[in-house]
Amino acid sequence: METSETSQDFAERIAGLSPAKRALLERRLKASGQSPPSDDEIRPRARRSRAPLSFPQQRLWWLDQLEPGNSTYNVPRAIRMRGALNVDALEYALDTIVARHESLRTTFALDADGSPVQLIAASEPVAMPVVD
Repeated sequence: METSETSQDFAERIAGLSPAKRALLERRLKASGQSPPSDDEIRPRARRSRAPLSFPQQRLWWLDQLEPGNSTYNVPRAIRMRGALNVDALEYALDTIVARHESLRTTFALDADGSPVQLIAASEPVAMPVVD
């Protein structure tokens, strides 16, 4: 079983505890030097091969169907960096961001019934060519 599934199962079990049992668990965790689970923690959603589009994604998908290839919602930015560039550190930072944010790895496709769905690719290293 994957770690994320185990963590998610554990979080669901904790959420189902009565307030008294949850308080007891938190006291025992604190006594053992561990931190109690936080309600503010963002838990990953269950992994599925395809996910339905959110309402804003549906809107953007629909607009793209009306005007394919329109770049209205792309926001290009240029960044000027001065000084020596640590290419390895930059590649690591970009890889970490892409691995953490599914939205950067999401594409859209039509399901068998013709409805749009999200396809979330696995995280892979970002290829960053260096041009001097």
